[in-house]
Amino acid sequence: MLDDRLKKVASYIEGDTLVDIGSDHAYLPIYAVKNRIVQKAICGEIVKGPYDSTVENIQAHGLADRIEARFGSGLKIVSEDDDIDSITICGMGGPLIADILRTGFENVSGMPRLILQPNTYSYPVRRTLQEIGYEITDETVLRHGRHFYEIIVAERGESSYDEKALMFGPVNLTKRGDAFIRKQERELEHQKRILANLEINSANQDKMNEIRKIIDLLEEVL
Repeated sequence: MLDDRLKKVASYIEGDTLVDIGSDHAYLPIYAVKNRIVQKAICGEIVKGPYDSTVENIQAHGLADRIEARFGSGLKIVSEDDDIDSITICGMGGPLIADILRTGFENVSGMPRLILQPNTYSYPVRRTLQEIGYEITDETVLRHGRHFYEIIVAERGESSYDEKALMFGPVNLTKRGDAFIRKQERELEHQKRILANLEINSANQDKMNEIRKIIDLLEEVL
């Protein structure tokens, strides 16, 4: 039922209660409950169609007594009365995940583990984790076909990351896994193509300098 990406996310879940935001048919919570990773789960959906599909899938698996679907925006579906051990937010853009954390984290009590899987632009996710008092304890880059997926795991703790760590990930920079390296190599080629096009077709020096800075960082990492 789960692809390798979500199976890897599931491997980081801990504790008795999971909250999954943007649950997509409740696939991850159902897997986590059935495999005894957690005892119960809460699924959050902001769109009516996916919410209805989540409810139907929970019922189809006979798990309505252990998985609850809630209709609402991000972490605003939870309250301080919820005893949460892990929160997963997967399959969204990095800016959206960062916004969900910023705008709803005051509803979260305790110190749950955060397992985040941004599809694009993970920089604002790491910056927001730093702002809300979390430190990154693990990171993984997975490759599926032509796509690369990042998984970021964070726990309560003080952190202070420089630009390179925010852009690439402090743990990624230490582990330097094969998929991480391949991802940066592809991004370097992409940024070089952008720069070459700008040099021919644009007089926007600020934008070109911004791209050159990214290229320098990528070459430094590689």
